[in-house]
Amino acid sequence: MEHLPPTETEPAECACAYNAPQLLHDPLTGLYNKNGFVTHGNLMLQQLAAQGRSTVLIYMELNDYDGLICRLGYDASLVLLTTMRDRMQEVFGTQALLARFDSERFAILLPDGHIGIEGTIHALEAPLRIDLTNYHLSLSCGVATSTDPTDNMDMLIMAARSAKQAAQRAQRQVGWYADDMRRRLARQRAIEDGLWFARDGSGLSLVYQPKIDIRAGKVMGVEALLRWRHPELGAVSPAEFIPLAERTRTILPIGEWLLRTTLNQKYIWRRDGQDIRMSINVSPLQLEAVTDEPSVLETMTRECRRLDLRHEDLEIEITEGLLSNAEVMGQVRQIAKAGFGIAVDDFGREHSALSLLVDCPATTLKIDKSFVDNVVENERQLAVVHFIVDLARRLGMETVVEGIEHLNQLVALADAGCDYGQGYFYYRPLNPDQILELRHRH
Repeated sequence: MEHLPPTETEPAECACAYNAPQLLHDPLTGLYNKNGFVTHGNLMLQQLAAQGRSTVLIYMELNDYDGLICRLGYDASLVLLTTMRDRMQEVFGTQALLARFDSERFAILLPDGHIGIEGTIHALEAPLRIDLTNYHLSLSCGVATSTDPTDNMDMLIMAARSAKQAAQRAQRQVGWYADDMRRRLARQRAIEDGLWFARDGSGLSLVYQPKIDIRAGKVMGVEALLRWRHPELGAVSPAEFIPLAERTRTILPIGEWLLRTTLNQKYIWRRDGQDIRMSINVSPLQLEAVTDEPSVLETMTRECRRLDLRHEDLEIEITEGLLSNAEVMGQVRQIAKAGFGIAVDDFGREHSALSLLVDCPATTLKIDKSFVDNVVENERQLAVVHFIVDLARRLGMETVVEGIEHLNQLVALADAGCDYGQGYFYYRPLNPDQILELRHRH
């Protein structure tokens, strides 16, 4: 049986400098492999562009391929692959460039793009009959059209693959690559490249969201929030760049930079006469048992020792979804055992089982903003807030409410017994000097 296919997140193969036929073809089907497809496809693109003609690339994936080959066995799997080849040759004709990239992925390059994709898929998905047994076939496809003379095969393959992935996420069979997707893909790549250079803190900065005692109206601490200015794109939202940093694992060096920088800022504030409790968000990847970077606990312990900071004045924020991750929670318990505070952020968003809180070492529950937005108008929503506050109190935890924007929300949350609040009603995120001035006024 063939080796399992590489994941789609692996780097694209480079066009090989050697053009020996055996290096350009898939040995099982005789179709072009990716190297041959890119090599001959680029020539085809140039020829058609010179004639003022467009091209279309179709990227196809057999769904549940692993399940199919487990049922079929090796010999019948070869029949499956050769059948797909024969069907592709019949459907797309002699002018098309056909390829098999790996186990279940195929690609087609066609001139002008005059093709009915739905009918084509229907023909390719016809049941496969082997040894009196019918096997159902299912395809997912992405389609990208080239009208720009500067396009190349690597760009088209990436575009069609992105369209296929977007279709799968939307539970559609076919995805079409459009100009807005091209822009998103280019922006995503620019962000990923920029994050690589931001690993040492280049372009990164921190702002601090005050936490206010709801009853006393005093600043009781701050939450450190990461900001980033891309050298070309300008300010990029954390909601956009943090998932990409996690996907590329650049969040690990960036996360360590954040820990060191926040602890150093706390030291500076204390040196200037203001001892402010600090909350720091960490990524799940930073809490894995084994990484190439120092662990969160190692970094915080080392920096606290160097800067003479008290562990109890620092708090790590984890998301509710991590409560069910045994490996991560093992690291969280070690951090709590060392004396650092633990907060469960966005509580209620993931709808985790409440039983997971029983063994959680957290000392703070942060109530998600979604419960705050309509807390005045929706009595049921207010009832949920009362429930969370009562639950936290019984578990020995304090509550922090996120996203307070209006006075009537504050009144309702205070009546519900919430301890602390954050949001634009109080303050937007502030820079370090503003935090220091803020503490002097309270």
